[in-house]
Amino acid sequence: MMVLSVSKFSLFMYQVKESYARLNFMATDKDHYRVLGPTRNLKDTVENLYTAVHKSLVMAQEDEPIFLNDFLPEDRRRRYDFISGIVTPCKAILFTHTGGAHHLHFLWRVSDLKTESDLLSEAHNIVKGMETALPVYHSRAMRRDFVQSFGRATGCKSAFLRGAYYRLTGDSSAASTTKEAEVDQRVSRILDDEDPDLIWDLRTNNDGRPEQYKDFLQHCQQYINAAVETAVDDRRHDVVVGSDDVVTHLATALSVRDLHEQVSRRCPEGAAIPSVQWLRIQFWPRRPTAKSASRYTGRLRIKFMVQARQLRANHIDAHYAFALFRYEKEFGIKFRDHLNFASLDDKHTIKVGEPHCPVAAVERGKQVLVAKGKKLAVSDHDFTRLSLSPSVALIIDVPESIEESFHRGKVFVLFKENAFHPSSPRRHTAELKEILQGLGPVKPILLLYTDGGPDHRLTYLSVQLSLISLWLNFDLDFLCAVRTPPQHSWKNPVERIMSIINLALQGVGVMREEVPHEKELKRCNSLKSIRDMAEKIPELREEVIHSVEPTVELLSTLIQRLKLKEHSFQSHDAASEVNIDLLWKEV
Repeated sequence: MMVLSVSKFSLFMYQVKESYARLNFMATDKDHYRVLGPTRNLKDTVENLYTAVHKSLVMAQEDEPIFLNDFLPEDRRRRYDFISGIVTPCKAILFTHTGGAHHLHFLWRVSDLKTESDLLSEAHNIVKGMETALPVYHSRAMRRDFVQSFGRATGCKSAFLRGAYYRLTGDSSAASTTKEAEVDQRVSRILDDEDPDLIWDLRTNNDGRPEQYKDFLQHCQQYINAAVETAVDDRRHDVVVGSDDVVTHLATALSVRDLHEQVSRRCPEGAAIPSVQWLRIQFWPRRPTAKSASRYTGRLRIKFMVQARQLRANHIDAHYAFALFRYEKEFGIKFRDHLNFASLDDKHTIKVGEPHCPVAAVERGKQVLVAKGKKLAVSDHDFTRLSLSPSVALIIDVPESIEESFHRGKVFVLFKENAFHPSSPRRHTAELKEILQGLGPVKPILLLYTDGGPDHRLTYLSVQLSLISLWLNFDLDFLCAVRTPPQHSWKNPVERIMSIINLALQGVGVMREEVPHEKELKRCNSLKSIRDMAEKIPELREEVIHSVEPTVELLSTLIQRLKLKEHSFQSHDAASEVNIDLLWKEV
């Protein structure tokens, strides 16, 4: 009896729960939501009718709506039959939005294990998330009251008031008449381009009237054809899909206004000259798929582009090289507790100014903070004799999965004087040895990723011998070195660090100190001539190295103020000849 009573009470509580769940919905919810059960063994005609819907539904994630209107037939009667007889291969919910002139239908896949009340509750939350994207429709009376009220007070034309109403409220209702729709479309163009003169330009170019700016357009096209050889990039053209025409990337004209002025000078005296904004909408749109592309006529096959500095060359082995890097990362993830993963590269050379004549540490400067009344200035020329090369090493914190970032870890920067401490495979290997020893006990596996420069090119015997010496010195179990394909150094993770280093070098002027043999040094105009002079005057070598030590100390102090996530940058001294020779003896 006790078991039977508990069972009845449990059934009663379940029915109460179901009734309360239904009370959370309006009476019309059943009309808006339809729970569709899975249908098996469909007829060929029915299956062919809903094939596209079934594919999209299966490919979409659970509770991810698909817009069913994209699959509806054009005929209204067939649309009704399509919705009424819809079947799905899995359990799904069909939602119909009836807030406007056209019904909007959405369909999403749901779990088979949930009850109908749970499904309706979740469907209510999904529709709430879509409310911002659903169109809003206002009545004509609401728009009329707005136009009449503000029209009397401001004296503004009703077309502009309607445009303001549409933009402020998001109203998607259709215009009352065809003429009103045309006027609203013109007003929308005027508001987008901020040019009220467009109303006159558009009226004078209606169909059936002579072309007023025909001569101007001809001279404009002639100017474009003459400027093809000065294209802004090496691609020069965009191909127009479905046509033999091309769109020119124009570099001679600095702006639309400049193009307007140059073409106007070519036109004969008395020729009709349009406005600058009218000329703009005759261009080819920058993105033909964007909504704003409908504003452009495309009569001039031309568009403006900003010159980008991210053009990347292609290489026949790029895919193979990137695959190797991915394999190296996957190997690192598998043995992440037993290895060090290092990414190495040299930054752009830093010029060191002559005594009492500092030069900027970086060529592309940004605004920096200075005290009021102070002046931030360096020499207006950059002729120098000495320079520094920053070598950057990123010891990567290997993540637990391939989807996570490989651009985190500890950063080490070493400044080397190029005349007597030039970059070489032996020096890079000796510096990497000191860095790894400073991190604690050396792990048995070492992974390297570098660019294809002469200091890291794996086909060079000097690079191979340097890696062998490091392998013998650390008694490694496994050493893997991978390089980027030619002209793809951007793939190297350490390249992301260079922009951070530039922050420390902004607003810094660097110069060397005078040396005892200053007259002899001033006769040298290249690094080779400085080395040749050092053979004649052995003391000059140490003098040059000591003359840039204050500069290296200054830059190292600035570098140590930088951080990559929670790790501060570290600065090391360049490897000495003694350390290089000790490492090389292993070979």
